[in-house]
Amino acid sequence: MDIVLIIILLLFGLIFGIVSSLAGIGGGVFYVSTLVLLFLIPINIAVDTSTFIILISSGAGFFTYFREERLHIKQVVIFAVFSILGSILSTILFTFIEIESTFLQILFAIIILIAGVNMIYKAIKSRKFNLDQEEYEKNFSLHTHDYQSNLKKSIPLFLLAGFTANLLGIGGGIINTPSLHMVLHYPIHNATAISTGIIFITAIYNTIAKSIVGQIDYLIGLIIGIGAISGSIIGAKVSGKIPKSYLQFIVAIVLIGLAIRMFF
Repeated sequence: MDIVLIIILLLFGLIFGIVSSLAGIGGGVFYVSTLVLLFLIPINIAVDTSTFIILISSGAGFFTYFREERLHIKQVVIFAVFSILGSILSTILFTFIEIESTFLQILFAIIILIAGVNMIYKAIKSRKFNLDQEEYEKNFSLHTHDYQSNLKKSIPLFLLAGFTANLLGIGGGIINTPSLHMVLHYPIHNATAISTGIIFITAIYNTIAKSIVGQIDYLIGLIIGIGAISGSIIGAKVSGKIPKSYLQFIVAIVLIGLAIRMFF
């Protein structure tokens, strides 16, 4: 492989790793789009390779957040179980049903377009942050947080996150993070950390499944993944210092742009 291409892949991994860790998404929306649009890799291979990259990058972010005590292992595992069940359902279903690459690309574009619009909504909402919410986050404790009360409402969302993660190679964070924040009432910085943990555990299953029934390009995945590890660590360390609304607007614009490009 050409040294210039290796450097480019590493840089993409670094940048996307930072953004993904900050936003609490797996990064697949960036990895798949980049592999398809810039490197002209078939979308089914891009999806499978993205799953492998997500495993590498989310693992780095997960352990960083764990050391900083921004997530609770028991809670992450509980949520991840439902996400994995969604991924298993996707594996079983699409092992017997073949999806046309054009349809898969359109579906992927629709998902990231929805994610972009949703992120703009969250950014606008966060700019209207009131003092009561600020006080709630200041006194928040992971160990005493009552997530059980609304857990039943979030289960279908975690199942959907796992299903789409397996199908589209996107990690599932675009569903996990708002579910944790809006349904289970975790502060946004904890929601992004917990989402990263769910993504990592789910990606372990998805990578194993894709290695058996999919087509992972391990060389490209490993190079991007190495860059993404550094990016994920940097993103996890600085995420608490950056206003979420600014990041959300930037990520949303990028997502919408990628969606439009994939449509055309």
